[in-house]
Amino acid sequence: MAAYRLKCQHPDCGAEFADDGFRHRCERDHGPALLRVCYPSAKLSVETSLPGIFPYRDWLPTGSVVLDGELGRPCCYRSCGLAARLGLRRLHIAFSGYWPERGANLVTRSFKEFEAQATLARYLSLPEADRAPLLVCSAGNTARGFMLACHAAGVPLCLVVPEPALALLRLPQATRAVVIVVRGDYTDAIGFADKLARGAQLLAEGGARNVARRAGMGAVMLHAVAHPQQGTGCLFDHYFQAIGSGAGAIAAWEAVELLRADGRFGNATTRIHVAQNAPFCPVPDAWERGQRELPPESVTRERVAAVAAPLLTSRQPAYGIAGGLFDILTTSGGSAWRVTNRELSSAMRVFFETEGASISPAAAVAVDALRQAVACGKVRPDDSVLLHITGGGEEMANAVVVQPALQVAPDEVERAIEFIARSDGPLRQARAPQF
Repeated sequence: MAAYRLKCQHPDCGAEFADDGFRHRCERDHGPALLRVCYPSAKLSVETSLPGIFPYRDWLPTGSVVLDGELGRPCCYRSCGLAARLGLRRLHIAFSGYWPERGANLVTRSFKEFEAQATLARYLSLPEADRAPLLVCSAGNTARGFMLACHAAGVPLCLVVPEPALALLRLPQATRAVVIVVRGDYTDAIGFADKLARGAQLLAEGGARNVARRAGMGAVMLHAVAHPQQGTGCLFDHYFQAIGSGAGAIAAWEAVELLRADGRFGNATTRIHVAQNAPFCPVPDAWERGQRELPPESVTRERVAAVAAPLLTSRQPAYGIAGGLFDILTTSGGSAWRVTNRELSSAMRVFFETEGASISPAAAVAVDALRQAVACGKVRPDDSVLLHITGGGEEMANAVVVQPALQVAPDEVERAIEFIARSDGPLRQARAPQF
């Protein structure tokens, strides 16, 4: 049994639960709401000798489990080049990619490795009889992080990806994951995965609702503030990140609130700034209208197809849900930004010229959002800023291209269930607990 508890974020609830499994939802009758972790330790003790994100295990919902091996770890440094170009005096960059010269060692080139580490440790904290095969749905980066982590730990993994994401599944080694490709976009794949988990008795990891996913990504903020060498020792005035589902930005805010409650890192209310790639901008569209619900015209397939950063095109971001992006932008006084394909391309070039590293199109969206915020005066020259580069680094050499086990239409769930049922391979394991 975990020592931490889970608290419902619905304003009319606040119920607390023990994490007696992979709980993702409150059991009470109210609107959709995220759960948040309440840890027994109010003070963070950073154990730098531990690998990956586990120096911050005080604030990870993983019990006593610590993964071992050569794990990717957070990396933060103070910018000179980009800071000078933008006219900022206190710009720090969290580089979540592969840049060995800076100490960034994420072999998949994405911060999604952090959520995989935390989720896998939470999974391994379950009683062995409850460890059904894990099911993950992803548009690309999350898939790669989970494939490597589960392979290293010997955990059975069923991965559901939309067809466009298959080309992104390039890894430094082959894995044992069972990959199912859905002919459609990310939203189609999510709906398919939900039905598959129930029908095939797989343990769905939960997406943005998974408290371990968010805690793993939140380690980036904890590192940037509290790490004894790379941290600033104080909270930032602003945080910038590009978003798809929005889980990473929610994670950053949850980490800020933990650090504020700790009391040793100041009481700045870090403004959370999120950005999307135009014309697919459902979060900026809704935020500028002051609406909790996403406008339907912002999430069309045509807009998804028109962007240069397809990883940011979740048509169901965690926006209106209690504890989600709308609440976080409201509470922090943050903003939501639009970045065009042309601006994105320019930001990639500017970052390489000023910092010396290549970055992903999604990360470039955050860079240009910061540029816009400086230009319009929302960020001032003396403000402290954390810019999260969520993916970057040179292309993977000698990458293994993942081959799917099955390709299906969105309505062919029964076919996938039958495929898993008759398979004698890595997905044969215990029945999933139901929450």
